[in-house]
Amino acid sequence: MKSLILNEKKLRKKMIDLDVKTINELATKARVSKPTIYEYINGKSPLSAAFIRLCDYLNVDPHEILIETETISTED
Repeated sequence: MKSLILNEKKLRKKMIDLDVKTINELATKARVSKPTIYEYINGKSPLSAAFIRLCDYLNVDPHEILIETETISTED
């Protein structure tokens, strides 16, 4: 099964482009909680209103910072 996850490298590049130095600063400026951003970085599916606010702040199309990944099923 495929899922979409945040591409952390692209996120960090956009942060550098915007001179945003920390996740805390990003969270404040994008009006998205810091734990939510860390959940996205750690693989939680970012399909939510908070993710859209983050993309709006970063001035990117959501597809620009998402990557498709295979999820491994543990069911037999």
